[in-house]
Amino acid sequence: MQWFGYAGKLLYVNLSNGNYEVKELAPEQAKKYLGGKGLAASILYDRLQPGQDPLGPENLLVFATGPLTATLAPTSSRMIVATKSPLTGLWLDSNAGGFLGREIKFAGYDALIVEGKSLEPVYILIEDDRVELRPANNLWGKDTFETHQTLKELHGPDYRVAAIGQAGERMDKLAAIISEARAFGRGGAGAVMGSKNLKAIVVRGTRGINIADYQKFVDYVKEAFNEVAIHPDTGGGRNHYGTSVIYSFINEAGVHPVENFRKGKFTGTDTINEEVLRSKYYKKDKACSSCPIACSKLAKVDEGKYQGKFTEGPEYEDVWSFGAQCGNTDLGAVIYAEYLCDAYGLDATSVGNVVGFAMECFEQGALTEEEIGYPLRFGDTEAMIKTVEAICQGQGIGKLLAQGVRYASEQIGKGSEKWAMHVKGMELPAYDPRGAFGMGLAYATSDRGGCHLRSWPIAQEVLAANRMDPFSVEFKAEFIKSEQDLIAVIDSLGLCLFATFALSLKQIVGMLSALTGIQEFNSGEKLMVIGERIYNLTRLFNLREGMAPASDTLPERLLTEQLAEGPAAGQVVPLDIMLKEYYTIRHWDEAGRPLPAKLEELGL
Repeated sequence: MQWFGYAGKLLYVNLSNGNYEVKELAPEQAKKYLGGKGLAASILYDRLQPGQDPLGPENLLVFATGPLTATLAPTSSRMIVATKSPLTGLWLDSNAGGFLGREIKFAGYDALIVEGKSLEPVYILIEDDRVELRPANNLWGKDTFETHQTLKELHGPDYRVAAIGQAGERMDKLAAIISEARAFGRGGAGAVMGSKNLKAIVVRGTRGINIADYQKFVDYVKEAFNEVAIHPDTGGGRNHYGTSVIYSFINEAGVHPVENFRKGKFTGTDTINEEVLRSKYYKKDKACSSCPIACSKLAKVDEGKYQGKFTEGPEYEDVWSFGAQCGNTDLGAVIYAEYLCDAYGLDATSVGNVVGFAMECFEQGALTEEEIGYPLRFGDTEAMIKTVEAICQGQGIGKLLAQGVRYASEQIGKGSEKWAMHVKGMELPAYDPRGAFGMGLAYATSDRGGCHLRSWPIAQEVLAANRMDPFSVEFKAEFIKSEQDLIAVIDSLGLCLFATFALSLKQIVGMLSALTGIQEFNSGEKLMVIGERIYNLTRLFNLREGMAPASDTLPERLLTEQLAEGPAAGQVVPLDIMLKEYYTIRHWDEAGRPLPAKLEELGL
């Protein structure tokens, strides 16, 4: 059949025997799951047997684009990597922009599925119909920047690369996959890639994309670009300040976690804030493919101890993780720490989280100076950088911390489990739910663990002009469920989440329907059912992998310890009330299992 929007092909590469196979994308699979996250979920659920070791050869690594990926639609650069997470043992999808998704689509594939394990280090080379495994022994041991440079010098600057660094080679559970400074982070996808002896993927595509109704699609795209351009976030603040545009708002609202979620307001904002970043450190704006927002920034330190250090970013989450989380007020150190994570291939949000955890362990006596090698106190920037370097190099205390905060707390013991700020094994990011109750429910019910990208109620509880009451439980379950379904759609289409700040679902439907010509995509209601189907499927994946109902919870600190200061002073998260209502709205039983009638309704 002729496909519009889709490439219509799935590329399976078996590293164990060196063979590859191209399969047709099934029309029903596209109609039920869209692409991206949904497509990857259907592949993993069907092909991965339950109980497999995430770092074993049987695990799959799925790189999936969406139907809008690589089109003219604004922010249509996105793709996902999905696998069984070595950090949580559960479902993982990690989303990134840049140019890799576009290139895979142009090469003629909606998804690349990597199976097995190579005996020796290799990289996958894809040039349209040509697919090869190339030796990567000379790349093993190189960081991600050196790997990119070597491969681009060999194949050409137009080839797109995704690679792991030394952390992925060691199979550290915080390892990420880096594609030209964009990270497929959270959850350890880089460790899965390393477990397969796969150093990199190199892609060059020269094909086009068919459009069902070209003129209508272009008209919708023009409207969408206009909406993005005139919106105060996507067309103003985010372009100017990057993702840190929200920094001061979040801190003033008392939602910016400080010193491992012990405090509710950061006092170091004279030297760390979005204005300082823009005026002192940002050197250049950078955009992903098809993106007018250009929220990415190139930052460089011009003076001080970290003079000459640079990074693409730092993103808001990492300004927090290496800032307030560790009590650090030096933005130069934040930039250097993020650079180290990108170079070695690590998730910077989780690394900063686990460093803050180690600082609390030291101050509480659970870790000693002898065990660490130096004092590790909140606010000690030099000690923070030493610890980040140790994690990156897999040395000393860093070898333990690189496996994540849950594992580290289990090994350290001495009551440290109650200071481990994670959900289902994934480290929490930069929002304290005691100041925004909906964020607590979003964390607890996220399909990949402690994540703000399955639902982001912060926008309505903290940032909106007519905001929801952040300390009320009313309507939070309905909101979280609806937004989770919507974001599952966005992550399956190949759009950036930021596009939803400016575009309505109706506008997205217009672009998708004109692009694909598929009747099942011609209304927002139909897309929301697909999103609900995807979210239930990842829930089934997690239950099949042994996830206990009690896992839908938060760290004890957030449920029992009141903040002493800031707008959220005296608050704890009333999770039980919201969770019970959430299960009811989802048509899940009291243990969080989808009811048979709901599964039948969704065609699962």
